[in-house]
Amino acid sequence: MIPKINGLGRSFAGVAAYCLHDAPEPDDRRPRTSERVGWADTRNLATLRVERAARLMAATARAAPDLKRLAGVARGGRKLAKSVLHYSLSWARDETPDKREMSRAVDRSLEALGLEGHEALIVAHEDTRHPHVHVIANRVDPETGKAATLGNSKLRLSRWAEGYEREQGRIRCERRVENNERRRTGKQVPRPAGDRPRHWARVRREGMQPGRARRTRAPRDEERVDLEAWRRLEAEAWEKVEDGREWSFGHLETRARKEWAELHKRQEEMRQTLDRESRTVLGRLRVWRIEGSLRELVGAVRGREDLDRYHRDERAELGKAHGERAWEIERGWSKFYRSRLVDAERRAWAVRETMRERQEMMERERRPSIVIPIPRPPRPRGPERGGGGFER
Repeated sequence: MIPKINGLGRSFAGVAAYCLHDAPEPDDRRPRTSERVGWADTRNLATLRVERAARLMAATARAAPDLKRLAGVARGGRKLAKSVLHYSLSWARDETPDKREMSRAVDRSLEALGLEGHEALIVAHEDTRHPHVHVIANRVDPETGKAATLGNSKLRLSRWAEGYEREQGRIRCERRVENNERRRTGKQVPRPAGDRPRHWARVRREGMQPGRARRTRAPRDEERVDLEAWRRLEAEAWEKVEDGREWSFGHLETRARKEWAELHKRQEEMRQTLDRESRTVLGRLRVWRIEGSLRELVGAVRGREDLDRYHRDERAELGKAHGERAWEIERGWSKFYRSRLVDAERRAWAVRETMRERQEMMERERRPSIVIPIPRPPRPRGPERGGGGFER
């Protein structure tokens, strides 16, 4: 049993469309066929139609504040951004669990994560040699509206998978038992330097991250720009960067999965051909004619060890190519973000200049006009007053 958490997300419809249909092709992001789906089921949902499960779970997530108010739960804390949990359970190739056994394992895994009372969609796939099932769970409790805490979820699933294999009577993953025992005892064993996995996802994680990529400091000349307008433009630019990165890496992930599947299939066929044909010289020549490469001929002559080494080199080259593509995506969106920051600063400066000109105009309008005093005529004196003249 191998549990794998694919991650948290925001869209129930997106992950449900992926699980309920065939794998998307690079040129078709919305496949209509569903031949790989063996069966599907729901948990804690008021419908038996799996097509409506995503809508109901999304409605529950949106109604979380109202559910908290009805249950008398305090509405403090931040709003839940990612309410979708997607993970899978995989069995070995020689295992043939039926629907009842898969459903029981899913229920036990939900209990291990503390999601036994939450809404969930279960989809079993039949497109691989090993049986596996996908689980889409809603983190929002349908009764209280509170979000489930998923701290150490990988470790909890690992401990549950170890107990599941012990119940089956056979431990298939010895490394997991050793790691869990080391965690229980508190011992830490450092990983060797050459044992790090070479995969493009590691390069992606070490690339441009939101905490380091987003420019949090103010513009260079704060006195000449409108800070409120600059923050609004910067937020719009970063939102475009996040959406673009998500789409680009989704496209790259789909393409990478297809290329990895083709590579593993070709290598598996090559190993089977080698095991079948390498016993004779004519068989080795046939292997060389089929593959058409001198390195495959050398592997066929020297044996399985050299062929495995060549296959490892092939996997490393493919992972390196995916990593370089991921770096290109990161550099492209980083350059786009920097250019948008320059444009945001220029537009914020224009807003500040417009506001300054408008303020000066209003001050000129409020300023009182200059009044030129008009001299008054002299007051009449003496007899002109009507009161008589001066007496001497």
